[in-house]
Amino acid sequence: MVLSSIPQFADSSSSSGIGAFNINLKSFIFQLVTFVIVLWVFKRWILPPILRTLDERRKTLEDSLTNAKQTEEALARAEAKAEEILGRAREQADEALAEAKKAGGGVVADAETAAAQRAGVIIKEAEARLNEERDKLRQELRAEMAGLVADATEKIIHEKLDPKKDISLIERAIRGITG
Repeated sequence: MVLSSIPQFADSSSSSGIGAFNINLKSFIFQLVTFVIVLWVFKRWILPPILRTLDERRKTLEDSLTNAKQTEEALARAEAKAEEILGRAREQADEALAEAKKAGGGVVADAETAAAQRAGVIIKEAEARLNEERDKLRQELRAEMAGLVADATEKIIHEKLDPKKDISLIERAIRGITG
């Protein structure tokens, strides 16, 4: 007959309840128990290290961003200080010019020349000091940024790059931030 060739998955005598879905109860219970065991093993031994690693990476990235922001603020303060020094130098140059004009008379031309030279010297000195301080700050920032990038890279990829790759990566990162 045709009915005998159809495979039987469930007890053919029960046409209601779980048997109506053609599910083998023993197989279902075995698979359910296996699933619960696998889920328990996953939650017990696999998931905690993964979550711990993700938290460590998130913290490392947050620390790196905080350090970068502090470095950026330090650079902004240094530039503001440089502008202040330049402003004072300009004020001194303007004061020197005003003094020269007051001297008046036949010495006006000589006084203006001397004041302009003095102002030029003051501005050049201020610019030189400003450039020296800016270069010093940039070198310090580069060194600190290089250390941060190397540390962050090593922590993120869990291996130390060779010195050539380290320098290349650090230079690209610094160019990306300062560029």
